[in-house]
Amino acid sequence: MYGYAREAIDLGVAGEPLLAGSVARLLAATALTVFPNNTLSDPTFSDRRDAHPRTLRRAITFIEENADRDITLADIAAAAHVTIRAVQLAFRRHLDSTPIAYLRWVRLEHADQELRRADATDDGTVTETARRWGWADADRFTAAYRKRFGSPPTGPPHDRAP
Repeated sequence: MYGYAREAIDLGVAGEPLLAGSVARLLAATALTVFPNNTLSDPTFSDRRDAHPRTLRRAITFIEENADRDITLADIAAAAHVTIRAVQLAFRRHLDSTPIAYLRWVRLEHADQELRRADATDDGTVTETARRWGWADADRFTAAYRKRFGSPPTGPPHDRAP
C-alpha cells in the first residue's frame, strides 16, 4: 500500500483533488484494517429504518451534483440526513451496490462525456481525463470503461459505444 501511495504521489496526485482524497482514504482504510480498532459496528434499528428510497434519492442527488468534488461516504450520508450505515444499507437494499461504487459509476459517465467532447487527435486526453475523474492508473480506468461501455476509451468519439 505504501508503495502504491508513493507511486501515486510521484505521479502528481497533489494537483488532482479526487486522486489525493482517494489515496488518503485508502491509506486510512489500510491502517484501520491492519491495526486493531473498534470502528466497525453493526447497523442499528434506526439505520435499518432509515434505509428507504427517500434516503437513496437524496444520496444519489448529492452524488450526481458533486461527483467532481472529493466527497466521502460521510458527506453522502450527511447530505441524505442519515448515518453512514443507513446510506450503505439503502444502496445495498435498493440498488445492490454501494454508495462509492455508484460514485465511481457517475464519475465514469462524466469521463465518458468529456472524452466524447475531446478532439480525437489530442494525445493524453484519456490519461488526463481519467486522472481528473479520480483514476490514478490509466489501465484500471480503461478496464472500468471497457466494462461499462463495451469498448476502450480510445479512438474517435463516434467509435466508442454509447
